[in-house]
Amino acid sequence: MQPSDLDILVVDDHEMMRTLLVRALTKAGVQRVRTADNGIEALSLLKDRAAHLIITDNQMPGMGGLELSAKVRADQTLGTPKIIIVSGIGSTAFTVEAINAGADAVLMKPIALDELMAAINKLFAV
Repeated sequence: MQPSDLDILVVDDHEMMRTLLVRALTKAGVQRVRTADNGIEALSLLKDRAAHLIITDNQMPGMGGLELSAKVRADQTLGTPKIIIVSGIGSTAFTVEAINAGADAVLMKPIALDELMAAINKLFAV
């Protein structure tokens, strides 16, 4: 699957981070990017239309990335999107916790476009 074929949902409570990620993804050729302020809004959007990939912040009010990952994995009506959690927590224990919650990858902040695209390419074997 090429980046232009992906439908990506970016979930972050900081508007600046959402904007930066959308710009980076668009620059990389992704044509369908939606955004949500938190996990609760993301679940609502996913019920309307599935995504191939969710890129989510870990710490957000309402529902963070770990809980969002677990809920997506528990609800088969949402499809089987790949999930990347972006976090400022850089421990092995957190990475294990994120993978156990359903994440496919964990990236540490700040993330560079090449790092993000490498993770996406790996997940989709582009």
